[in-house]
Amino acid sequence: MLFEVLAETFERLEGTSSRITLTSILASLFKKADPDDIDKVIYFIQGSLWPSWYGEPEIGISEKLLIKSISLATGFSENEVENLYKKLGDLGRVAENLKIRKTQSTALTRFISSSEKKLTVSDVHSTLVKIARMTGEGSRDLKIRTFVGLLQQASPKEAKYIVRFVEGRLRLGVGDATIIEALAVALGGGESSKPVIEKAYNIRADLGEIGRILIREGIEKIKIITPSIGIPVRPMLAERLSDPREILDKVGGKGIAEFKYDGERAQIHKKDDNVIIFSRRLENISHQYPDVIEMSRKYIKAREAIVEGEIVALDPDTGEYRPFQELMHRKRKHDISKIVEEYPVAVRLFDILYVDGVSLVDRPLIERREYLIKHIEQRPEFSIA
Repeated sequence: MLFEVLAETFERLEGTSSRITLTSILASLFKKADPDDIDKVIYFIQGSLWPSWYGEPEIGISEKLLIKSISLATGFSENEVENLYKKLGDLGRVAENLKIRKTQSTALTRFISSSEKKLTVSDVHSTLVKIARMTGEGSRDLKIRTFVGLLQQASPKEAKYIVRFVEGRLRLGVGDATIIEALAVALGGGESSKPVIEKAYNIRADLGEIGRILIREGIEKIKIITPSIGIPVRPMLAERLSDPREILDKVGGKGIAEFKYDGERAQIHKKDDNVIIFSRRLENISHQYPDVIEMSRKYIKAREAIVEGEIVALDPDTGEYRPFQELMHRKRKHDISKIVEEYPVAVRLFDILYVDGVSLVDRPLIERREYLIKHIEQRPEFSIA
């Protein structure tokens, strides 16, 4: 898919606030999308290069470097770029405006511009991914040179949205719910498939992958989707009820009451010796808990499993639980082995969602707990809630 199609769609989305119209515009886009591009299209609409839990670096081009890049790509001085930015208040419009002025400056430029190869969605995505992954000495200059090359190849409208995307200011007014609705209309056979797609997204928190499966294999494949190791399951939120009888009625007459821990919720994915830990917000927090990774390797008695629980801080002298705030020390990126010793933790598990190829997400909690008991070797530091 050409990137200009995506840029034109962004312009149309920007021009409306009607949910019905937004859905219709997106549905039209998804119908045109190439199966190899639809995941990237969805990520762009979400304002990201990949799902938020991916753990990849950000693009890393600041406002100052954007101004420098626009200057180098268009031939206007940095002062001219800054002055126009003060007037327009939008670096995307600045890039568009200066690209137009450059294109109009000579007939030769117009000829060159029209004869250049057009950008595709894949071109833009792969270039921005390459920029995001540039690190080390000289990476700043290399990022700028690569980004300038992309802007030079872009049309004025494409440049506007590329700059806005990099700046994190797309302002499309589109959330995940609208994307899901549009996928249902375009590729799922109609709005009635929306709950199916939404459930699949809850099981695999990667809307790009959901779109790719849908366009290639259809809604029937989406209906039978299961959790996948390494892709977080979106957390189910609690529902408050005013009376214990209501609660028991809601869960079919029999339920479980658990201790409420003051810790950090963790979704632990294990496959052989590989372990990933996701937070409640689906952030990869594995680097904060090397001790929990080692416990998971030892005490989860399954080759593959997704379990959920609470990581709780312990007093190293008494073994008593400490407040959640103590876990903030774990957010340090350096000297983590020292922090592990100073701020030990315990894991208290309350759910299992997947084990050795079997999805448990539709099983009752009481049944899931039996699976949890069966597949966990309990220790004081790693046990069931």
